[in-house]
Amino acid sequence: MEAGLEVSLLEATHRFGGHTRTAKLDAIALELGEEFFEDTPDTLLNLCGLLGLEPQPLPDLRRVVRQGGQDWVLPAGLNLASGYGLHQIAELPFSRSVKWRLGTERFTPTALVKDELLGAFFRRRLGPEVWGVLEPYLSATLGGPAEDVSAPAAFGRLVGLERKGGLLAGSRPLTTEGRWHLVEGMGALIEALSKHLFPKARLLPHHQVWAITRDSRSWTVHTQGGQLEAEAIIMALSAPQAAKVFRPSAPQITTLLNHFPHQHSAKVYLLCRRDELTAGPGEFFFARGEGYTSSALKLTHPNPEMTLARVQFAGETARSADSELSRLAEQDLAKCLQTRVRPLAAWVFRQPFSRPHFTQGQARRTADLERELVHAPGLFLTGSYLAGPGLANLVEHSRQTTQHALDFLALSTA
Repeated sequence: MEAGLEVSLLEATHRFGGHTRTAKLDAIALELGEEFFEDTPDTLLNLCGLLGLEPQPLPDLRRVVRQGGQDWVLPAGLNLASGYGLHQIAELPFSRSVKWRLGTERFTPTALVKDELLGAFFRRRLGPEVWGVLEPYLSATLGGPAEDVSAPAAFGRLVGLERKGGLLAGSRPLTTEGRWHLVEGMGALIEALSKHLFPKARLLPHHQVWAITRDSRSWTVHTQGGQLEAEAIIMALSAPQAAKVFRPSAPQITTLLNHFPHQHSAKVYLLCRRDELTAGPGEFFFARGEGYTSSALKLTHPNPEMTLARVQFAGETARSADSELSRLAEQDLAKCLQTRVRPLAAWVFRQPFSRPHFTQGQARRTADLERELVHAPGLFLTGSYLAGPGLANLVEHSRQTTQHALDFLALSTA
């Protein structure tokens, strides 16, 4: 490695990258995890350049929210992570009273509480009618109920706009949607990174970590195949997985990690003939009460003859058997498009406890964990539950965590 250290990278399965994976079947690519990333923070964008990858702007699909028995077409390029395009929300067919409220949004006072719920934030700034349209889109994006999410924890940049003349006025100067993807699939990032690290570090797949202990000299990582000693450890697991690892030796850390809520998620891909499923590319987001089991549906055309539907599930439904998820996906697709669905193939990918749910108290939970880690010198944690939503935030948090580990090692050997 650049720092002149001996580094071992352990992975429980045969494939590195966790949920960031692209399954390729002939010319069809199925994204199992994140499908794009933000340009802020720019760590991931810079990493792609270092690895020789060429990210492309995310194609702007037509996005429709089905709410209140009506289809609401979201503004092109709308990105609520940054606020880009939010001022165009006033062009939707809201009532005159809603449009008047949007026109005077800049006069709305800022929040009186620091950790405001996302639903309360949008209702205060834009009104309940606008929140009713945005909530299904945000819930699908976050992988759980958006109503319960902490606004500053999940959408810090958006919250910052209210101090720049309001959300709508603050969004006008933004010039780019700021979302990128890899044409080869996000799995190409993991492949390129593995090749980059291979000559510099020991890559150890099939090494599931069962426990971590510490004596007066070093840390010991216990795996099914044996033990490894280390001066410093960076654990990049989800909070539920990390909690299990610490249970035998550090129950207090396990308790704190169990305070970070997570949601189950699942994706079902249905491949259909294009002459039977003629709808154009686009995304649909479903409000509760509309009769859909899934939270979102995406249609693309991988080739001129085929239509690929991606149906997204969250919560307890995502834990259902593959056959049940496939049935529910077909049912929702048929209901959404008002047509009979006869898929040629179906693929189900379930990811238990994969989506952190950034509820109120996120900052307090993080601070409590950081205080406990002071008593475990050389132990560092990273993961989406600490970084915030999105792959770009995760990569930046991992970079910062790695730098903290390097600083610790430099001080311990000085």
